[in-house]
Amino acid sequence: MHEMGIGKAPQACMSCRKQKRKCSKTLPACDLCQRMNRHCDYSNAAPPPSSDDFNALRQKLMELESRLNGGGMNPQMSPYATPSSTTMPTSDNLGPPVPAYTPPQEVPWQGIQNRFPAIAFLDSDNFKVGGIVVPKPSLEIPVDVLELLGDAGAIQATISEYFATIHKWMPIFSQKRLTRNMANPLWEAGPDLALLFLCMKLIISRPHDGIQSSQHPVYVSAKRFITLLEASGAATLLMLQANILVAWYEYGQAIYPAAYMTAGWCVRYGNMLGINGNKHALDLLGRVGTWTEQEERQRTWWGVLIVNRIVSLGSQSYVLNSQEPKNDDTLPVNEAAWETGEMTAARQALVGSPISEPVTSFPRLCQAIIMMGKVLVHNYGDEIVTETEQFTAASNLYTDASALSRQISEEADAEQDFFGYASAIAVTYSTLCTLCDGYSCPKGTCKSTGKESSSMQIQAIEGLKTVSSTIVNFVNHINANTPLGQDLDRISPIIMDALYSAAANYAWMVRESGDDVYQSSLDNIRLCLRKLGARWRNAAEYLRILEAQEFSYAIGGAS
Repeated sequence: MHEMGIGKAPQACMSCRKQKRKCSKTLPACDLCQRMNRHCDYSNAAPPPSSDDFNALRQKLMELESRLNGGGMNPQMSPYATPSSTTMPTSDNLGPPVPAYTPPQEVPWQGIQNRFPAIAFLDSDNFKVGGIVVPKPSLEIPVDVLELLGDAGAIQATISEYFATIHKWMPIFSQKRLTRNMANPLWEAGPDLALLFLCMKLIISRPHDGIQSSQHPVYVSAKRFITLLEASGAATLLMLQANILVAWYEYGQAIYPAAYMTAGWCVRYGNMLGINGNKHALDLLGRVGTWTEQEERQRTWWGVLIVNRIVSLGSQSYVLNSQEPKNDDTLPVNEAAWETGEMTAARQALVGSPISEPVTSFPRLCQAIIMMGKVLVHNYGDEIVTETEQFTAASNLYTDASALSRQISEEADAEQDFFGYASAIAVTYSTLCTLCDGYSCPKGTCKSTGKESSSMQIQAIEGLKTVSSTIVNFVNHINANTPLGQDLDRISPIIMDALYSAAANYAWMVRESGDDVYQSSLDNIRLCLRKLGARWRNAAEYLRILEAQEFSYAIGGAS
C-alpha cells in the first residue's frame, strides 16, 4: 500500500482502460504513454467508448429496430456505412439488414486536449533556445476511421495500390518508412498515420454515379479527422502529407472552393513545420536523423508547391509565392535512389542546373512547375517595363518552356515511361498556353495595345496553334496507353488543364474559321476528357464547360 501511494496510481490510465491493455500505473505517466509521448490521464472519468462498445450497441440497435419495423421496412442507408458494417450477418428472425450505427459526431470532440506550446508563435526565439518539443497528438482514432480502414490486410492493400498508381506521379512518401510503421498496431503508431492511410484510401478511390465526391464517406471522415487533429494541436509531417492527398482529391474531383483552400493550408502548414528551407522558420520537426528523412521532407515541400500551383490554374487568382525555389536549391534525387534508400546512388541536381543535365520524372515535374512560376510572375507581376522588354521576356520564356517540353518528351520516349513523365509534360503545355493566351487576345483581353502588340499577337496565336497540335498528339498517347479501364488509375489529374486549354483553343479556332481539321482535333480531346471523367471528375467538368462554350458560340453565330 505504501509503495502504491508513492509511485503507483490507484487505477489504470484512461488510454490503457480504453485499449484494454495492462497499465503499469506509474506516476506521472504509465510506461506505454511515456513511450508514445502522449498525455497520461488517471482521472476516474469513464473512458470514451471503444469500437467493441459500439459493435455491442449496434447489435442491440439492430434488434430493437427490427422489432419496431416488424421486419417490413428498409431503413435508409447511413452515409458512413462501410462494406464491413453493411454486410454484417444477421439471424433470420431479425428481418432485413439495418444501417450500421454511426456514433454521434459530438463524441470525438469530448476530452480533446491541445498541448501545442503557444510560445512557438508568441516568441519563437525563446522557443528555439529553450529546446521545447511539440508533443505528439494524443487524439484517439475515431471509430468511423477505424472501420473505413479495415484490418491490417486491408490497409496493406490500400498502400500497395497507392504506390502502384498515385505514387508514380507524386512520389513524396518513403515506402520503406510506411512499411516499417505497419509493424506496430495502428493506435500505437499514432492518429496522424491513421489519417495518412485514410487519405491514401481516399485518393485511390473512384467517383461513383449518383454520389457527389464531396459526400464520399472516406472524404467526409478524412475532413472531420483533420479538424479533430487540428484541434489537438497536431504538428507532424504525416498530417501535411495527408492534406496534400486531400488537396489532390479535391482538385481531381473538382471540389471547390475546398481544393483552393486546402492547397493554401498546405503552404502555411509547411511553413510552420519548417520544411520550406527558410532558416528562420520554426522548425517544429527538429533535426533529421537520416538521409531518407531529409529527402522526404524536401519532396513533401515540393509536393506543396506543385499542388498549390496546379490548383490555382484557370482561376486567374494566383497568389504570387514569395518562396519560389532559388537556383542553389536542390531538386529531388533520382527515383531509383529514393525508392531503395541508397544515398550513394543519388544524383543531386540544383534548381539552376541546365535542363540538359539528366534527371528523372519527379525532378522534371519540379522544373516544369518552376517554369510555370516564371510565366505566372511575368503575367501577373507588377513590375513595370517597356513594351519591347515585355515582349522580349515573353519570347525568351516561350523558347525556354518549349525546350524543356521537348527535353521531357524525349526522355519519356527513351525510357518508355509515359505515365511517369505525363504530368511534367502536361505542365509545360499548360505553361505555354498560359503564356501565349495573354498575348493572343482571343477574348479581347490583350496585355498591350502598343505598336508592337499586333506582331506579338500573331506570334502568340501561332504559338497556341503549335502547342495545341502537340497536345492532340499527347491525347493520342493517353488513348494508346489506357486500353483498359484500370489504366486510368495511373493518370494524374494534373494533365487536365493542358487538355482543356487545347480544346478551348480549338473551339475558338473552329468558331473563327470553321476548319474541319480544328473540329476533328476538338472532338478528339473531348472524347479523351469523357474517358478520363470516369476517374477524375474535373475532366467531366472541363467537358461540361466546353459544351457550354460551343452552345454559346452556336447561338452567337445563328444570331
